[in-house]
Amino acid sequence: MAAANQIDFERCRFEHLGSTGLDYEEATQGGVVRGCLFRDIAGNGLIVGSFSPAAHETHLPYDPADRREVCTHQQINNCYFTEVGNEDWGCLAIAAGYVSDINIGHNEISEVPYSGISLGWGWTQTVNCMRNNRVHANLIHHYAKHMYDVAGVYTLGSQPKSYVTENCVHSIYKPSYVHDPNHWFYLYTDEGSSFITVRDNWTEVEKYLQNANGPGNVWENNGPKADTTIRERAGLENEYKDLLNLR
Repeated sequence: MAAANQIDFERCRFEHLGSTGLDYEEATQGGVVRGCLFRDIAGNGLIVGSFSPAAHETHLPYDPADRREVCTHQQINNCYFTEVGNEDWGCLAIAAGYVSDINIGHNEISEVPYSGISLGWGWTQTVNCMRNNRVHANLIHHYAKHMYDVAGVYTLGSQPKSYVTENCVHSIYKPSYVHDPNHWFYLYTDEGSSFITVRDNWTEVEKYLQNANGPGNVWENNGPKADTTIRERAGLENEYKDLLNLR
C-alpha cells in the first residue's frame, strides 16, 4: 500500500508467501493490523515506512517538507509472527523505517532468522521525521536462527518521545557459523538512536548494546529483576491466543 489512508487488516492470514507479507509503504496514514497470522514467509512479515528513499544518503536526516510522505499512526497489535524470513535471512518479523506515531504492541514473535522488531532508519542523531513511536508488551523468543548483530528489539536513529517498554525477550538461538558469536543482544539501540526510553523490559540477563547513540536515551529497570507480571502480560492478549493453534 502506498498513499493510502486507514486501511485495516483484522483476523487475516499471511502464509506461504515468497516475499513480504504486508507492506505499508510511504505516504500511508493510519491503519490497524490486528489478530493476524504471519507464517511461512520468505521475506519480512510486515514492513511499515520508507527505508532510505531513492537518492537519499542513509546518514543524512530524512525530514520531508510534506509530512504526508511519512507513514504515521499505524497500529500493529495482537498478531502472531512465526517462520518468517525463511529464505532471506536478513529479514524480520516487523521492520519499521521512517515512521511516526506508530504502536507495535502485544504481538508474539518466534522462529525468525534475525531480529524480531526493528524500529527506525538512518544512522544519524539529527532529529528528523521519526517520533512518538511505541514498542510495548511484545513477546519475542527463539530468534536469531541464522544471523547475528541482532536483538529482540533493535532501534536506529533519532526518535523523540519514543518508548520500548514491558516487552519480554528470551531464548536466542546460538548458530555455530555466525561471524561473531558474542554479538547478540536482547535490546539494542544502534547508531544515532536518540530520545528513546527503554524501560521495564524483561530479559533473561542484562545483555544489551548501546552503539554510537545520541542524546536523550533513558534505560531503566530492564532485565531479569523486572516485575514478573511483565513477562506474563507480554504477547497476545487472551482474545487472540487462538492464533497460536491455527493450522
